[in-house]
Amino acid sequence: MTNPSHPVHTSELAGGASTANEPDQPALRDPARLAVLAASSLVGSPAEEAFDRLTRLAAGFLNTPLALVNVVDHEKQYSKSCFVPPDWPGDVEAPLADSYCRWVVVEREPVVIPDARLDDRVAASRMTTELGLVCYLGIPLLLSSGVVLGSLCVAGFEPREWTERELAVLSDLAASVVTEIELRLDLSARKQLERLKDELVSVVAHELRTPLTSIRGSLGLLASGSMDPASPQARRMVQIAAQNSDRLVRLINDMLDLERLESGSMELERTHVRAAVLVEEAVDSVRHAASAAGVRLESDVAPELALLADRDRVVQVLVNLLANAVKFSPQGGVVQLLAERRGEEAAFQVRDHGRGIPPEMLDVVFDRFRQVDSSDARDKGGTGLGLPICRSIVQQHGGRIWAASVVGSGSTFFFTLPVAGGGAGAGG
Repeated sequence: MTNPSHPVHTSELAGGASTANEPDQPALRDPARLAVLAASSLVGSPAEEAFDRLTRLAAGFLNTPLALVNVVDHEKQYSKSCFVPPDWPGDVEAPLADSYCRWVVVEREPVVIPDARLDDRVAASRMTTELGLVCYLGIPLLLSSGVVLGSLCVAGFEPREWTERELAVLSDLAASVVTEIELRLDLSARKQLERLKDELVSVVAHELRTPLTSIRGSLGLLASGSMDPASPQARRMVQIAAQNSDRLVRLINDMLDLERLESGSMELERTHVRAAVLVEEAVDSVRHAASAAGVRLESDVAPELALLADRDRVVQVLVNLLANAVKFSPQGGVVQLLAERRGEEAAFQVRDHGRGIPPEMLDVVFDRFRQVDSSDARDKGGTGLGLPICRSIVQQHGGRIWAASVVGSGSTFFFTLPVAGGGAGAGG
């Protein structure tokens, strides 16, 4: 059993953490972490008693002049709650270079600093050199999702050997901060879900009504006996009904796919597979439509590039992006599919030379039922769910997806996936 009064040294808890002057930036720039931080509304919001109560308790229990709830993004540290001396500067933001708490986010564990002047991580910080902070103890605000947003920390102006008991007390208070944050995130998510459900019901009703009205009209004319079943007009009515029936089936299948992806009920079957194999399969699937539209397909894939991914789902992404590029390309145009390795990621591009996407639409095209032009669903035959499905698949692989475009010159869709660690020749 440990002695609660035994001092806790930095080396005991830092686990051999880096002593470089700059933290590991990818940890701070992680898109999933930044998205949760944005959803929490902690950055830039005014002080609140729920958090101030906890910093007062922390300062009182540990007998320190400072206690703060700090969150950290990829650029700055923000104080949500500050228990500080009366003459402490009123700034609630600090650059990363001055932040102690950034190290808590990077190292994902308690940061224990008996004397900041002797710690390479923070010795040059303005907090140390100008404001006189010497001792520091920071506990990660670790959410149940595994995301670290910042820290609950205490600090003082004299060297101090922190004890295990003090570490335990601050950890319990940090757990209360996390509970408060997660309650807010849950409430925000519920409100957003209700709003999305209302929008979805409205949009789906419209999307289903349009083809059903067409089918009903066509079948009604045939059933009335007002035209010869063998006439060209009758055959056209049947063709219209069949086309709209196909559109309904695609819409329902896409809705089911998206619901399963976003609810987590569709499990990815990750295997090692060469990117060239997936690209070839996707190009073959789109080749007939491209030929009919007078569009040429080109691909350039690094032959050694291998992925750790769900083969069928990645092909689904590639087919969706290629099919979109073909639909919006002029006759005689070219659609290019490129893939290369960039660090630990495989980077894909699908490029067309069509009409392009306005800047204000580059993000919303990934939303459900969003089209650049409201007539696209009718003229191009899309369901408005292809890109949201692509986004869900890519994100579930731990990748990113985005678009760039110049109106009148074409668009490029980018996405990344993790590379396989087992070598180039795996799978396929």
